[in-house]
Parts: sequence; structure tokens; C-alpha cells
Amino acid sequence: MALVEKKLFKHGGSWAIDLPMRFAKELKEMSVVIEETPQGFLIKPKTELDAMEADPLFHRFVEAIAMDAMKHPEKLRDARDVWDDEWADLLEGVDVDEA
Repeated sequence: MALVEKKLFKHGGSWAIDLPMRFAKELKEMSVVIEETPQGFLIKPKTELDAMEADPLFHRFVEAIAMDAMKHPEKLRDARDVWDDEWADLLEGVDVDEA
């Protein structure tokens, strides 16, 4: 893994960097995720899993679902009662601990 130093440059109303060609060629999409860490910023290829949790409103969505579940526990159903073939196919091979 290479460490590459890059300089920021002005691009419209934002700041930008040029990605090394090797990095850009390995991208499946022309999108990246920039993650702020205690050590600095990490630039990595975007995956399907990054999209949902990276959304600033995601935590509010989860909170709203949890609040609704606590206010209306009568609406909750056992997952086995609503499980369909699509979910079974999606999670095939995933270990799930039985409660």
C-alpha cells in the first residue's frame, strides 16, 4: 500500500485533490467515501453498504423506527411470521444466533 502526498486545490466553491491514476482505475464506480477518523481522513471506494449509514439522516430514521416500536409494541411481529423467500435468499449463508 502506497502513501501518497497530494495538495488541495480550489475547485468551484470547494476544495479537491487529484486521486492517483492507480486508485481511480480500481474503482468500480466513480464515487468515493471520505471518512473522518481520529487519525485524519480516509478515502476509500464507495460500496453499497456505505450509502445507507453514511446518510446524515440515517440515525434519525433508526430512532424513529425504535420510537414507533416502543409506542406501539402491538404492531411488532415475529420475523418468522413475515419472512419470505426474498429475505431467505438474501441472507443465505449468514449465521444468525437464535434467541
